[in-house]
Amino acid sequence: MSRLRESALALVSIAIVAAVVCAFSVATSAFIDQQATAGLRAELSAQSGEDLALRASLDIVENAEEQDAEVRRAIAKTFGAVEVTFDTTRTLEAGAIFSTGDRSGPAEALTVPDLDSRAVFDTGTVPSGADQVAVQADAAADLGLGVGDEVSLNQVVFTVSGMWRPTDPLDPRWYGDEAVETGGSDRLGPFVITESAWSQLDFQPKAVWTVVPTSIDDFTSSNGSSVSAAWATVSRAWRGEVSGFDSLQVQSQLARTLDDFDRRVEGLRAIEPVAAVLIAGSALVALWQLVQLLVATRERETLVFWARGRSTATIASRVACEVAGTAVLGAVIGVFIVVIGLSVATVAGQHVVVRPSAFAAPAIVVIGAIVIAAVSSYRSTTSITQSTQGGRGDSRARRVAVPGVVLLVAIAAGLSVWQLRRYGSPLTPNADGSSSIDPIVVVAPAAALIAVVLAALAAFPAIVRLFSRRIRDVGVGTHLAARTLARQTARVAAPLVIVALAAGSGTVAATFSATWANLYAQNAALHVGADVRISSPLAPLSAEQRDAVATTKDIVDVVPIDVQTLSLGTVTGSVVAATPDALRQVANEAGGSFSPSDAADDIQMDDPGPIIPEGAAALSLRVEALGFDEPPALSAWIADRFGSVRTVAFASPTVEADGVLAYTVALVDREHTAPGSLVSIDISFADQSFDATRPSFRLVSLDAQVGGTAETVALGQFWSLDTLSEFGLPPESNVSGDGFVLDAGLPFLRMTSASDGSASDYLRPRVVVSAPLAHALDLRIGDLIALSLRDVVGNANAVVTAIVPAVPGADSDMALLMDLSAINHFHQRTSSVAAESTDLWITTAEQQQVRESVRGVVPANAQVDLRDNPEARKVLGAASIALWGAAATCLLFAFIAVGSASSSRIRWGRSDIAALRALGMRPAEQSAVVVREMLFVLVLALLAGAAAGALVGVLTVPQLARAAVDRGYLSSAASLAVDWPGLSLLLGALIVGTAAILIDLSRRVRALASRLLPGEGHE
Repeated sequence: MSRLRESALALVSIAIVAAVVCAFSVATSAFIDQQATAGLRAELSAQSGEDLALRASLDIVENAEEQDAEVRRAIAKTFGAVEVTFDTTRTLEAGAIFSTGDRSGPAEALTVPDLDSRAVFDTGTVPSGADQVAVQADAAADLGLGVGDEVSLNQVVFTVSGMWRPTDPLDPRWYGDEAVETGGSDRLGPFVITESAWSQLDFQPKAVWTVVPTSIDDFTSSNGSSVSAAWATVSRAWRGEVSGFDSLQVQSQLARTLDDFDRRVEGLRAIEPVAAVLIAGSALVALWQLVQLLVATRERETLVFWARGRSTATIASRVACEVAGTAVLGAVIGVFIVVIGLSVATVAGQHVVVRPSAFAAPAIVVIGAIVIAAVSSYRSTTSITQSTQGGRGDSRARRVAVPGVVLLVAIAAGLSVWQLRRYGSPLTPNADGSSSIDPIVVVAPAAALIAVVLAALAAFPAIVRLFSRRIRDVGVGTHLAARTLARQTARVAAPLVIVALAAGSGTVAATFSATWANLYAQNAALHVGADVRISSPLAPLSAEQRDAVATTKDIVDVVPIDVQTLSLGTVTGSVVAATPDALRQVANEAGGSFSPSDAADDIQMDDPGPIIPEGAAALSLRVEALGFDEPPALSAWIADRFGSVRTVAFASPTVEADGVLAYTVALVDREHTAPGSLVSIDISFADQSFDATRPSFRLVSLDAQVGGTAETVALGQFWSLDTLSEFGLPPESNVSGDGFVLDAGLPFLRMTSASDGSASDYLRPRVVVSAPLAHALDLRIGDLIALSLRDVVGNANAVVTAIVPAVPGADSDMALLMDLSAINHFHQRTSSVAAESTDLWITTAEQQQVRESVRGVVPANAQVDLRDNPEARKVLGAASIALWGAAATCLLFAFIAVGSASSSRIRWGRSDIAALRALGMRPAEQSAVVVREMLFVLVLALLAGAAAGALVGVLTVPQLARAAVDRGYLSSAASLAVDWPGLSLLLGALIVGTAAILIDLSRRVRALASRLLPGEGHE
């Protein structure tokens, strides 16, 4: 019993260390998983339409019911091992030709068995017979259809049973079909018929199964990837399982959503082992100190066992078994506490599953504790039985071993850091496109920190000797402290190392936290470009949709942005187009990495079209139209300074003298538009005879009505002519470029203001390129780039006017920025359809509210991103919390190690205390000597740890931070920053805690020095 009492403190401390390591590892793993799960669910909650669904389609077979059953069984089998439940909906769909008597065209025909639960009817009901059809309400209004009217689909007559609208157009079961909400544009509809009606048509539909998760709450950070992996097997696994397999088509948008989220947060997983290695290293050092204390308390017992004939190995194994049992018990207690805590504090109904990797660090620590105990006990037993003071003083073996160990650790750390800096991330790409954590790279921060601290330990004897020489004449107390440190270096090694690790890990955590926060904010701002970004590449956004978004509450400004794919040889990236005024008005500076005003100046081009003055309420256009049988009908395309292009139709002209016609149009005042320019004029001709003369057309003047006064707008531009048809050639322009003479009949002609003021209309856009793109293509300011752009035949030659770190709104680090006016100009020359943009940038102070509000006015598959997204920040911010947790745990280990070292100092220094008392040294003086010893070690440890943390921060934190932020590719470099309040708090806690231990040590030394005499027993 007395033996256990003497060892109780050391054994309890060993159990605490093991419990803390296990609890930290399990809690960190569970916390990161919980944050990732919460982030995934928030991401899915923000999605709609096809982004939340999977689809499989087959040619319908004769036995449709059996085919449906086969597919449903195949779907259940595919997701049998996945912890997510799905609802499957079967529909039939095909393209058709509608006819109402006076109109005909493409249509979308559907069979939706549960239409009554997914739609509301303005009038009528769902079709009940093979001769009935329910028409989407907007399409029906466009066609003038009502209940009871007849409409033909592929020459089969149907009676309209009702007009419907979707209950929720964002419902994933509609898979983002825009026609469901709008009635369609290219294809009207949908026209919903019964399944039996298809037999009347001259074609067979596709059978489509839409698979939608029953609840988003089924998803966790671990099963999202399993859903993607399971669905990826469909193209192979369903062969022989479903009828019509050869016609199988698979759509995997939900899987892409899940994979995209995994890629964005995969860097979070790389931080977990960084924290684990720091904890494991600190724990092993703390256990080393505790085992030394335990072995020291067993010296008398060791002599007794050896005297009774026990072998050295047997004695050592007893201590190792005690440490093993204690460490395992502590680990079990730690896991139990965390599991109970997680069960009590379950978040959002999440089922917490601890990954096996969470137990790697605890296993290493427990095994390390056993090995340390066995080795230390064996060496202590050997030294005692040989009547030597093993471990006391500097043996030749230790003098050789310590530098050797430091050198090996330094080489390993150097290799790891070099590899991390070379790759730029702890994540390495796999052959299948995924990423994995490099086990060598991920330990770089901990290895480098431990290497620097061990180097400080190796240098400690030399520092002590230098200190001794400098303070020879200072006083007896200081001299004794230095002498003790010089003689007992090995005994103070553990507190020095672990305090340095605590200070270093705190410095690394503070550096990572601040650097990550700045980098995250910068990357979010670069990706979004403004406060809110709406991206809809598959269903581009019209000027009217921009107007609808602009009327949403809390929105200040809305500007169109067009994003295209950049392809230059083997380099792919993004082309971002915005007008200079849009950049100045809406774009953010992304933490100083982008200057909107400078970029706007760099891409600014001269506006070739007539500039419409601000406040213009109407336009009056005078033209000379001679020889026409009927006056041409005119309309104008006006681009505001933000890049939205709209058409306005002039009223019928009034005839003035000399064949001059005056056309007038009122301009609509829109809150979120801005004065712009007239870019094109469309001319529609009636049937024209060419027997007597050739008709001619010429622009004469343009006036703008501003405040009741007519202001003349210059029309001195050259106007390019286009028929926008493959079958008609435009007439030649007149010499002045403001008119033409018709040689043959044309239904339509467009006049577009030439970009260069001549017939060649040679447009050379000015572009700003990102630094990575400039590096990849060796570009310099003034170089030309041949761009392949939408609506451009061949290539457009652009000139590089500036190189910037990154381009906002780009989906790649390889990106360039150009004026949207150039994109609009190319579009006006080639298309009769209004120009649309893929993205919108929004300025608002209420980002969350705006995201919810705009959902109903943008396409179902549009992505809405926020510059300040608390859900995403919380998920990825778990990396900082994990490192702060590791630093706090190292702090706890430091307290344990220093406390253990102080107890050990009293134990092995009792004889010195008694001797000094006999020589007349007062208790206070002896206390001062011991405190100076510990204080010297702790101050050196703090300095070494802070220096090591700073060095490791410079070498590794930028790479770790880039891996742990969303879309790290947007930032070419990360500027180091330090969380000074957090670091001050942690170091302050370390100083206060060690000061409390030193005060207690001083008290105990004074108590011993006041009563202890040479030859007395233990304390």
